[in-house]
This record gives sequence, structure tokens and C-alpha cells, in this order.
Amino acid sequence: MQSLQFRRHVLNEASEFSACAVFDVNKDGHPDIFCGGFWYAGPDWKRSITRDVPNIRGRYDDYSNLPIDVNGDGWIDVLSVNYRSASIYWIEHPGPSFGVWQTRLIDSPGPSETGRLYDIDGDGQADLLPNGTNYAAWYARRVDEEGATSWVRQELPAELAGHGIGFGDVNGDGCGDLVGPKGWYRIPQDAPRNRWIAMNEFRLHRDCSVPIVVHDVDEDGDQDIIWARAHNIGLYWMEQQPAFGGGRRWVQHAIDTSWSSSHSLLLADLDGNGRKELIAGKRYLGHGGRDPGEIDPLVVYRYEFSPADRVWQRQLISWGGICGFDLDPKFADVDLDGDIDIVAPTRVGLCLLENLGVQPRAPTEDKVTENVEDVFEYAASDSILVRRHSPDRLVPVQTQTDWGYRRWQTLRNMEKVMGRLPGPKQRVPLDVRVEREEQAEGYRRLKLTYAADPEDRVPAYLLIPNDTRQPRPAALCLHPTHRLGKSQVCGLGGNPNYAYAHELAQRGYICLAPDYAPFGDYDDYDYAREDIPYVSGTMKAIWNNVRALDLLEAMSEVDRDRIVCLGHSLGGHNSLFTAAFDQRIRAVMTSCGFTAFSHYYDGDLRGWTSDRYMPRIKTHYDLAPDKMPFDFHEILAAIAPRPVFISAPDGDSNFSQSGVKLSVERALPVFQLFEASERLFTVYPQAQHELPDTIRQQFYEWLDENL
Repeated sequence: MQSLQFRRHVLNEASEFSACAVFDVNKDGHPDIFCGGFWYAGPDWKRSITRDVPNIRGRYDDYSNLPIDVNGDGWIDVLSVNYRSASIYWIEHPGPSFGVWQTRLIDSPGPSETGRLYDIDGDGQADLLPNGTNYAAWYARRVDEEGATSWVRQELPAELAGHGIGFGDVNGDGCGDLVGPKGWYRIPQDAPRNRWIAMNEFRLHRDCSVPIVVHDVDEDGDQDIIWARAHNIGLYWMEQQPAFGGGRRWVQHAIDTSWSSSHSLLLADLDGNGRKELIAGKRYLGHGGRDPGEIDPLVVYRYEFSPADRVWQRQLISWGGICGFDLDPKFADVDLDGDIDIVAPTRVGLCLLENLGVQPRAPTEDKVTENVEDVFEYAASDSILVRRHSPDRLVPVQTQTDWGYRRWQTLRNMEKVMGRLPGPKQRVPLDVRVEREEQAEGYRRLKLTYAADPEDRVPAYLLIPNDTRQPRPAALCLHPTHRLGKSQVCGLGGNPNYAYAHELAQRGYICLAPDYAPFGDYDDYDYAREDIPYVSGTMKAIWNNVRALDLLEAMSEVDRDRIVCLGHSLGGHNSLFTAAFDQRIRAVMTSCGFTAFSHYYDGDLRGWTSDRYMPRIKTHYDLAPDKMPFDFHEILAAIAPRPVFISAPDGDSNFSQSGVKLSVERALPVFQLFEASERLFTVYPQAQHELPDTIRQQFYEWLDENL
């Protein structure tokens, strides 16, 4: 993947419109930008008013800007498909007067997420495909002899209503097909255009992006499916493969689950190599901060798939500030220099990402960076609700989005010790291999391995309840330090108090229990190998757990929005670490898993420094708690507002209860910021370094209420 450089231009930091278009508004030969109530004349982007856009309950009613000459007068108009007004209208270009643009109603079908233009009926004319939330229809474009356009509503199967829609030739028969979260829909070549046949061959997430992209990702000659979670975590693709005996089979792959809220996707050739890349950006507070990861900084990324390695490579285009993708971003050669640029609208600003091409040196002005070494650290005395802008400047965290930046700093500071969280380049196909399947009490137990990275496979047990007629909640069950590894939590030996995977499976949870090297069947893993891409065993375990979540999400039996991570001791702190980095985990339980570094054996951190944990604590931070760039109260806060269950016995000689209480006290203000203080739940039993039966039962009841 060639690394490109982009320069970010802020065209209007006060823009609150979520859609844009690129076309020559004034016919001067230079592309202009249309965005809501304004258009911007290229190349200097002088702003002019278009119209007064209605504001409905705090959002401007302009959810798409689709350029098309509707009335045949030679001037480009704009189609807008909208949610809060439940309407579809077109905005008429005023012509050479460049006066006020007039709004013309097409239909009021109901709320729509947004819309896109496709030639659905194959007549050579662009048709309108809205993403209706409670209706499903498309609008056929009809052009009369004078060139004027009318729009004829065509009904679609009701199952296509919802969140996410796309169009493309899925089966390669030369006819366009529709794609939605519940599958794809085709029309035989000789059938009327309203007789769509449901092909329920896959099921995507319920909150898919607009569009769902139909594209031959792996260049094998058939079309695959790409989508993101518009109001949740992750980008994904569904690989089309030939099935034995004919037909198709579909295999789900995760692309990137390190960020959220990618409501809109683009597919374009940014580097000019003839292969299209995936471009994705984060939406600004689509649901006011209520969605997972919504408050994290805005980002824009480009992704390119390598068919030879079968992995995606990622490049950051923009980080932070006001630049992201809301509902309708665009790509075009805006500056007429021969390459593709990106126009990025959000409710907090309008930006142009100028493609500078492959540069021997990065530009110094507005250079986009995300360098972990540039992240400022915090003293133990600093409040959790402050954010450091420079080594000597702290500002208060007053909003949830303020906290999103502070949370980002916490993760980067964790990476200073643990090493960077691997990116898409390490995310090889899971290639799950089942070695054995057995029937247990109320569930099936599968012994399997899955690929974590190009060089390593993780041994695990998968426990599947007998009744999976409805999607079941899932649990990532991490074992304590013990030679049996995963077997102990599955009830196959050792202390029965740690058989929480077995017990949860009997309660109806799908449970995945991976080994932590060198325990269980993972005893041949060598942390000292020079070629492994991890600087700590902790990050290796986190990545193995991230891939375990990929496995659970790919199972049709799993309710993808109800995944918990839990563990005791070794599994306890790794549950926290994994949940901080991967927000697909919706609840966490940690038993005897942590204490403040200053309270760990009176500040003696040697127990954390073996190769299988975090050796940099010794080599980079001198075993000194006051030199550590993160502590456990910051990890707890990074998980907020998700529910956390903490069991910290008074007799735990490994993890001092007093340090747990201190960490909880210091993290609590962040949960309070989210009005979720009750989600930081603690129990302090009279016990040793153990997980008593009474606490497990209390956790199970808590989990049923909080997941």
C-alpha cells in the first residue's frame, strides 16, 4: 500500500450540515462544493448562500446532497433524502442569477437515513434509492421530451426497510441487486422490476452503513459485501465463495474494530493504481453520544486489501478536530490535479482533504499524525477529569467528547508499555479449525484453534448451548494463571470455583475460552522469538482476545450486541485491558484482577515484568509506579459507561483491596459524567485470592440485568 499525504483544509468550521456534493455550480470549469445552506466556489472556496435549510429538533433537514439535473435546464440540481421531515425533495438550481435555490417536494414516504443514486432498472438513467427506516422503495427516474425528470415510486420488499442499503450485481448475472442487513434481493432478467426475490444467504449487522458496498474485494471474480456499523463498532466484509455442490457461501471477516460510527463509506482509487480503496470516516454524535465509541475523536481512514496476504492495510488520513464523515461525503478531483480528493461534512464543520499523492517527505502544514510518543502523560495527583494539552497545561474535561480525547490518550499511554494494538494488517482470516466436538450438560463443547495473526493460532474451547433458536448472549471467558488454562474455566479440572464458562453456558451464554500462552495447549509459544510482532505478552493476549471477539461476532447464533468479557486474576486484568481497547465488549467482570500500581506489593512491580506480561515496566519505566504512563483507574474510566463488575476480596495478597478502592474512587467521576455511576459495581468479600460461589452467582444475576 502506497502511503499518501493529505492536507486538511477547513472550509467552514461553523458548518452544521451532514451532506455535500461536488459539481460545477457556476459553470466556470472548476469543481465547486455544495453543502446544505451554502455553496463554495472553487478554487478559493468563496461561500455563497443557497437557501434557508429547516432545522428540526436541532438537526438541519439535509441528509443527502445528490447532484443531478432534475428539470433538464442544463444546471445541476440537488436531491435530498431526509429523516426528520420524512421527506424527499429536490433543490432547484437558480440558473445564471445564482439567487435562492428553491425546494420542490417529491414525496413524503417516511423517515430515511439518507439516499444514493443508482441505475436500478438498467435504463441508463440514475434512479433514487433512499434508505427508509420504516418503508422500502426506490424512485425510477423518468425523463420527458423536454428533458424534465419525474420520479415514480417503486415498492421494495419490506425487509429492506431499516438501517443500511446498497446496490450492485451480487451474483454476476448482469442485473443489479439490492443488499440490506437481512440479505440480498435479486430480480430475474425477464421479471418485472417489482418482483424482487429474497436471498437470505447472510445476515449483516442491524445498523449497517449507507451504502452497503458491493465490490470484488479479493479480486477472485465474484462480488463481496463491505459494510460498517453506523452506530456501533467496526468495519466488516462478507466474502463470497463457491459452495460445494454449487451455489454460494459467505464468510464474515472483520476489517477494523478499533473505532465506531462509520455511517457512510466511499470506494475510490486514491493512489491511481487502478484498484479501488475503501474510505471510511467517523460520524459526529449521530445519537448524541449514546452509541458505543461515539465520543471518541473523529477519524478518516483509507483501507486497501492485499489479495496475496488476504489482509487489509490501513492509513490514517485525518484524526481529531472537526473532520469526519457524517451522512453523505464525496470524492472527486476537486483541485483538478489528476487525483481524487475527499470532501468531508460533519455537524461541526466542513473540510476538504486534499490528496497530495505519494510524497518523499510529509508536508509540515496540517500534517496528519497519530504518534503514540506525542501523547502527554499524567501525574498520579491529576484528576481523571482533566485533559493535558501540553506538558504544563491541563484543561478540565467538561463534556463527554472532552473525555473522548482523554480516553484516547489513556489508550496510547497503555500502548507505550504494552506495544501498539495491531492493525488490520495482522487480521488474517480466522480459519477456525475444529479438532473435537463433545456433548456436555446442556451445551456442545468444541475444541478448536483460530488464527490470531499470520504466524500464530490460538487454542480455545467454544461452548454452545443446545437451544440457539434465537441469538444468544456471548461471553469471552479468560482463565486465571494455571497449567490447565482454558480447561479450568470450562469445568474440565482444577478449582470448580473458576468454571465460569461451564456455568454461563448452562445459563444460555455462548462461551469462548482461549488459552493464554504458555498455559493449556498454548505451551509451545515462545515470547522470546525475535520475529513476533508484539513487545509484550499482554498485547499478544489482547490481540488474541480481539480475534476471539471476531470469531463470536461471525457466529449467527450470537447476539452481537450482548458480549461480556470476564476472568479471574490473570483473566481479570486481561478482561479490563481487552475491554478498554475493544468496545464490542458490552460488560466486564474482573475478579482479583488489579490494584493501583502503587499498592501492588507496596509498589514493587517486578511481578508485572516477565515476557508474558509487560517487560517495558522494567526496561523503560524502572519498576517505578510514579513513572508509569497509565494506572488502573484510567483503564476503568476508559471502559465507561459500560458496566463493570469488580470483586476484590479483603484477603487478596496479590492485588491489595485498598488499591482497588482507590482506583474505583478515582474512576467514578467519569461514570458520573455519563450519569452511569451505578454501572461501576464493586463487591468486597471476605476471602482470599479467589472467586467464591456466592460472588459468581451474584455476578450472573448482575449480568442478566446489565447485558
